[in-house]
This record gives sequence, structure tokens and C-alpha cells, in this order.
Amino acid sequence: MEDLLPGGTQPWHRLDDSISHHFSQQQLHRCINDRNPLLIEMEDKYRSRRLVEKKGGGRLTTLFHWSTTSTKLPWKNLPARCVIKTNHWSGEALFIMDNGPEPLADSNRVFRPWARHKNGYRVVRNGLDQYGIPWPKWRIERTLKKCLKNVFPVPLEWGAANIQPRGIMVEELLLDNNTLPHDWKVHVFHGKAGFIQYDIGRLGDHCQAIYDLDGVRIEQTNPRWNQGPLPATLDGLLTPEQRSSLIATAEQWAEDIDYTRVDMFLVNGKWVFGEFTNYHNSCHPQSLEWEELGGRLWAGEEGL
Repeated sequence: MEDLLPGGTQPWHRLDDSISHHFSQQQLHRCINDRNPLLIEMEDKYRSRRLVEKKGGGRLTTLFHWSTTSTKLPWKNLPARCVIKTNHWSGEALFIMDNGPEPLADSNRVFRPWARHKNGYRVVRNGLDQYGIPWPKWRIERTLKKCLKNVFPVPLEWGAANIQPRGIMVEELLLDNNTLPHDWKVHVFHGKAGFIQYDIGRLGDHCQAIYDLDGVRIEQTNPRWNQGPLPATLDGLLTPEQRSSLIATAEQWAEDIDYTRVDMFLVNGKWVFGEFTNYHNSCHPQSLEWEELGGRLWAGEEGL
């Protein structure tokens, strides 16, 4: 594709001087120019745990297994419910093992092996994913091995593409009343929270909205994702104390970099670390309001 940035793979992976102030363009400039080694450490799903542990605040998921030398998993020692993934790229190699007494309430298990558009998460129960496709243990291990060897799909994302060593990790499956907890993501600029992103429906109908730090929804004229039933304010979802803690924790964890997205989950009243994301949606343009706000925050202009 003409004018595509080196390492780019998508039509939007190109610079546009007419909107150079936009959030997604700022991300593209980071891809080209920013070689801060902290980007690699934060993108690494294993090493980032140590960063969070040093900072304190919130909690980490329990880690059951980690290996850079073998894709063979200690199946007999793993809990019935857990998450299996690689540290460099979830992609097509993220497995939610759901072998508890009852299946996840939101897994929407249907027999559709022929479905063209499948959710990226494979929810495996009794050897079958949510679409009825077989996933025996050997096939899971083979997929993990292939993922570790493959070239990172978007070389443009320097921090993610250069994670070494690569390995397999198995961690705690977080649950909220037998469902996966919703996603809370705080976009932090220069150590200060800019806005809050809230996503629901990871295993079904994905809905997303963004909120200011007072918990008021920021209206978007052309959102990438449907806002669905998400409320106009966060008052019914978070207490003021929980919202303040969400913001403070994200700022504490992200204080050493100019921008990152801090992903968290609220489980039993406590914030649990998910991951850092330094290349939001692979630099895909967002709504005009998001682009303008994020661009001003990254440039340090908001509030001036």
C-alpha cells in the first residue's frame, strides 16, 4: 500500500500532516521515533507484572506457570479455570480454560464451527471452544508454539514487536459472579489520567464508551464501537472512592512514560492489573472527539 509506514500493515498506518495533532497520529509518530526501552518492558505481559509490583497499589493476578523454554504445560497442576497466553502477543493464542462446575454465564456457547467472524478469545470447556471447535491439549500447545515463532503481526509497533524472551504464561481467571469482569482502561498522559474507557461484552456484543475524570460520558459523534447500554455517568457503576482509586492507581503505574493505557478489572472491590497498552487499537483512528482530546493531552495542551 502506497505511503504505508515501514512495518505498517493497515491502511491507516500512514502519516497525515493535516491531522498531525490527532491522537492516532501521535501514536504513529511514537511507532516511528520512540525507542524508549520502557515501551518493551511495559508491553511484555510477564515483565510488566514486575513493574506493577514495584509500584504497589492494586493487585496482580495469580501466576500459575511461566516458561520461555517449553510450550508443554503442567496440565495436572493447573486449576480448572485459568488463562493461557503468550507474553508478547495474545492474538490467536489466548485460551480461557473454563472447566468449572458451571460454564461461564457470558460465554454464549453455540455450535457454529463454520462461523466466519469469531471472537479472538477461545473459551475452552471439556475440550471444545464456544463455537464447538475441538481444542485438545496438544492442539493448544501447538498453537502456542507457532505463536512464539511467528513474526509479530504489526512490526510498526516497536515496543511489542521487540519483546524478548518470549514465553508462555498461565494466570488466574478473574470472575465476577461467574462472568468475566468488565474492562476498565485509563488513558494516562505524562503521569496524569486523561479519560476513562469502559468496555463490556468481550465474549459477545462489544460496547464501549469513554468518560471524563468526573465520570461523565464524553459524547462521540462517530464512535468506532457502539455505546450500547452504557450509562451517561459512572455513578451507578463506581463509587466516588472506587473512581478516585482507579485514577490514582493508573497514574501511579504509568508515571514514568508520556502515554500508556492502563487496563484493569474491578474484582471483589479491588483493582486488578490487566496490562499496559502503548499502541491503542494499533493506532486505529478513533472518534473525532477522542482524537482531539487525546491529541491535546499528549501534547500537554489540555487545560491551558
